[in-house]
Amino acid sequence: MTNKGSSTKTVPPLQFKQSVFHFDTHPTEPIIVSGLINGKIQCHRYGTLAHEELWIKKAFTKSCRGVQFNSDGSGLYSISKDKTILLLDTKTGEIIKSREMGHEHPINALLSLNENMLATGDDQGVIKVTGEKLYSSGDGYLSTWDIRKPDLAAMSDHMEDELLSIQLVKNGRKAVVGSQDGILSLWSWGDWGDYKDRIVGHPHSIDAICKIDEDTICTGSSDGMIR
Repeated sequence: MTNKGSSTKTVPPLQFKQSVFHFDTHPTEPIIVSGLINGKIQCHRYGTLAHEELWIKKAFTKSCRGVQFNSDGSGLYSISKDKTILLLDTKTGEIIKSREMGHEHPINALLSLNENMLATGDDQGVIKVTGEKLYSSGDGYLSTWDIRKPDLAAMSDHMEDELLSIQLVKNGRKAVVGSQDGILSLWSWGDWGDYKDRIVGHPHSIDAICKIDEDTICTGSSDGMIR
């Protein structure tokens, strides 16, 4: 409402040509995403006077039944009647990851528990929790475990160094690993044989890594410095 004596203004609605199954708002920016019955996802920047379409993506062959931003809004999870789930880049709408959740019936509910774990529910009332966890180890190996299974999913080559800390960046596409020798190694998700690049410069071990955003990290070293 406005002050006394002035007219009341309403925010213009977002108009869609297809039915909207679900929508979500960005955690920090005036951005809204909508999942449509035709399998498309639309992203808008909304305002009090007008709205701007940022992108539209034909993500699924069947209806998009749910959308949810990740914790910092850099990525967007989405689910479909075709029983798949996608992770999209919020800025571009490009697909980062695609997976099947193992449901026998269409998925109709989605909840992001953290960066590595998702919960989904289907039309028959089945809820599944899935995800992968990375572990760095003092034995010199980087290991990946599927939390649904007891077996090791993947293991790197031996690094001849103790791996002490780890953090995912680039919307889960890259992993940064800190070592006893003060080296940061960069890994591509799904390719765990060997690192793709490394950053040197720490005089002592890198015991902790904290993500500031998808492109920035800070490190804690045994010399008492945060970098």
